Amino acid sequence: MDIETAKYISNYYHRFFTEKENIAHRHVDSLFKLYGKLETSSLYKIHKLKGWITTDNQALELIKNGENAFFINTANRILKEHKDEIFINNCPNCNKLARTPKARQCRHCSSTWFNVENEIQK
Repeated sequence: MDIETAKYISNYYHRFFTEKENIAHRHVDSLFKLYGKLETSSLYKIHKLKGWITTDNQALELIKNGENAFFINTANRILKEHKDEIFINNCPNCNKLARTPKARQCRHCSSTWFNVENEIQK
């Protein structure tokens, strides 16, 4: 699975995250937001106090190989366990991944498929 699809699944189907995956995801997001901040900074301390920076070994184990590996592994698990509930919205013209599950215009080739559902119902 490529990272674009993995992040798509993680962003739009995060309700299927396990408790530890949620903790790890929140940790990764917090570290991204705190990039360049020292651990002694007040913002870092707030994130840690709120539990957004974790010391949970199981959650940290999920991200030990990096953010991309975490997203790919998590998305693969979600896809395996919830295949019937996941909609990968690919453009009918170029077959590339759309921005969201509900998107009807391709960000890659600008093709639109607004009326596809109406034509199917006729």
